[in-house]
Amino acid sequence: RREQCTAGVGTLLLEMGVLSRLSGDSKYEDAALCALRLLWSKRSKFDLLGNTLDVNTGTWRNAASGIGSGIDSFYEYLLKGYLVFGHAELFGMWNASYAAVLRHLKRGAWYGEANMHGGGSPHDFAQFDALSAFWPALQVLVGDVEQAASTHAAFHSLWRMFGALPE
Repeated sequence: RREQCTAGVGTLLLEMGVLSRLSGDSKYEDAALCALRLLWSKRSKFDLLGNTLDVNTGTWRNAASGIGSGIDSFYEYLLKGYLVFGHAELFGMWNASYAAVLRHLKRGAWYGEANMHGGGSPHDFAQFDALSAFWPALQVLVGDVEQAASTHAAFHSLWRMFGALPE
């Protein structure tokens, strides 16, 4: 079984983009963009992506969409890739993904997981893992400071309660 988490596909974009610029050979960035575009083509009608993809068949092994473990770097590198390299395509993917997260995964100040094909429901429960802690920073980078403050306050409440972010 060969599988890849969504985060693993997204995470190579900055590194490969910089390598292409340093080496003068675009093949590294082109390959990372190709993988990202292929992943994006697998999104649901709700613009949500699952967590784990079968690399042989291109089908989702885990259709749970969220912002934490297994998918976190996808969002992070879409936005940072746009900010560093200026690819409008990445910003379009980010905007669609961010809107989908707010529409289908946000639960008050928290975020939950939902099946990428079902879009979730406001009655689904919110959850947190430490790999979600990056999210408020992305919200600040994109200028959504009010949402970022709300999210950060919720996440920080866990730190105050437990002295650490739970996994």
